[in-house]
Amino acid sequence: MQILIATNRSEDIFARFCDALRQELRNVELLFTNNWTNVLAAVKVMPPGFLILDQGLPEGGPLELTRKLLTVNAAVNCIVVTELDEESFHEAGEGLGIFAPLSVDPSFADGEALARSIKKFMGGGVGVAAPS
Repeated sequence: MQILIATNRSEDIFARFCDALRQELRNVELLFTNNWTNVLAAVKVMPPGFLILDQGLPEGGPLELTRKLLTVNAAVNCIVVTELDEESFHEAGEGLGIFAPLSVDPSFADGEALARSIKKFMGGGVGVAAPS
């Protein structure tokens, strides 16, 4: 399974978070890009299992990109980096089908929690590590 992370920040910020994803999800491939063009192209050609959309991309915010992605492929699973509290995020993202919000500085624990959500979503099927 591929997870595409769209960010303008250093990949180091996501290092511990990515370590947790790799530890928890078998055969996960984490890819990085830094612009909307690459995200939209990937979704058109070969959609990744999940997209993580960070703040600070030059073309606009993650919610705007999610709206744009709906016109290209409404079945893509988006995870959005946000500073919004749960209620504000729900209001702002209503109707966008966002899989999950993610904190601005994702930690190892955030990676573990997201991996658990992905496992549950996928029904513990292919690409998911066996329980330890």
